[in-house]
Amino acid sequence: MTRDEALKKVKKCMALSRSANEHEAAAAMRQAQKLMAEFGLAEQDVSLADVREARVKTRSAAMNTWEVTLVNLVAKAFGCEQFRSERGGYNGAGNWVVVKEWVFVGLDASADVAGYACDVLLRQCSVARLAHIAKQPKNCKPITKTARGDAFAKGWVWGVAEKVEAFAQPTRNAALLLTYMERNHGEMKSTKVLDKSKLRKLDDGHLNAGWNAGRNAELHRGVGGAEERRLIA
Repeated sequence: MTRDEALKKVKKCMALSRSANEHEAAAAMRQAQKLMAEFGLAEQDVSLADVREARVKTRSAAMNTWEVTLVNLVAKAFGCEQFRSERGGYNGAGNWVVVKEWVFVGLDASADVAGYACDVLLRQCSVARLAHIAKQPKNCKPITKTARGDAFAKGWVWGVAEKVEAFAQPTRNAALLLTYMERNHGEMKSTKVLDKSKLRKLDDGHLNAGWNAGRNAELHRGVGGAEERRLIA
């Protein structure tokens, strides 16, 4: 039996130890304690086994304000920690590529649902942002179009915030997640966040348009699945 297998068995024994049957509960606790002693497991190790990670590809190479804000919003709503990861490797063509991802760290299914929600919302916001940019006058400079698009996206995120917060039901243990982060990821480096909407003087029209669009985003719960399989569409 491997250490991971022992952890899973200990968790099952811990669950059985809460049984109404006293004999069954006592036997399960003894088995859990025996396995923990055999594999050198502490109670914290058992708790950390409930922490999971989910990865979502970033929508842009740079750390755009609207994307960072949306990721933070989702992480908070689902009771997760989050960070940005960059991994390099050779693809099938033999070229070196860097994959940039958002990583959600949460308890049980929280990370998976947060990752799914973030992926869908990032896609929706990106599509709406590009559509708004396409509406700008043809004589508008590319840098100005980008700034207006980013302002729209910021408004979109603010508009969808209330729905996301009302929709999610987070399960969070801040101390446990912090321990997991320190144990598995060590010290993090900070990265500068880019806000292109500040590169041009803009009125509030683009921000308001995004806010209205974000408020109209729809959140749906999964049909025929468990509560933790909530979907955003």
